[in-house]
Amino acid sequence: MSTAFSRRFTTLIDQFSAGNKRQFAQLTGKSPSHIYRICRGLSRPSVAYLEHLYSLFNIDLNWLLTGEQPAEQSAVSGSGDMLMVPKLDVEASAGFGSINGSEDITEQFALNKRWLSTQLGVHSEQLAFVTIRGDSMLPTLQHGDMVLVDLSQRDANKRGVFVLQTEDGLMAKRLQQHRDHISVVSDNPEYPAWQIHADNAQQHGIAGRIVWCGRSM
Repeated sequence: MSTAFSRRFTTLIDQFSAGNKRQFAQLTGKSPSHIYRICRGLSRPSVAYLEHLYSLFNIDLNWLLTGEQPAEQSAVSGSGDMLMVPKLDVEASAGFGSINGSEDITEQFALNKRWLSTQLGVHSEQLAFVTIRGDSMLPTLQHGDMVLVDLSQRDANKRGVFVLQTEDGLMAKRLQQHRDHISVVSDNPEYPAWQIHADNAQQHGIAGRIVWCGRSM
């Protein structure tokens, strides 16, 4: 049975993930069943989860918990504090390369710019969510993870996990810059490393750097 709190919580899902409870769960690191229980009034979120929601969306926790809010404030921060980030209809393979669908925008998520800056060190607005497919980046990335890609970060000199655009589709791989080549490494040791060099560089472009990962628990 829904409660006043659960209805306010559902309002957050409507605003930040267009009412999609499963995507909201993945975005905020909870299982879909836990989100469904909160929306039905059968469960209440922990303090740690409320703090996480605040860091992501800069919501008014007093409003969420009590329904009260000052007249001059809104329940969530203004549009100038939020960045709408698209989720693309495409999968980045954590195997040998795959692509499903096209780069159409299926959903958009509102993220707090302050959280992006202070927690992720991201100052660009060229961001997109994509879904991971495969197991070659285990244990770092799992099949079905939703990752946030900074499309402005295309320099392999900054170590990290990147999304590559290849002839076989998109790949999520760890890159290591060397003097005359880039090593492309899988965290799962069952997958061999390979190289991007002068002879094949045109077939392997860096689409962006993965800066955040979300998954259902």
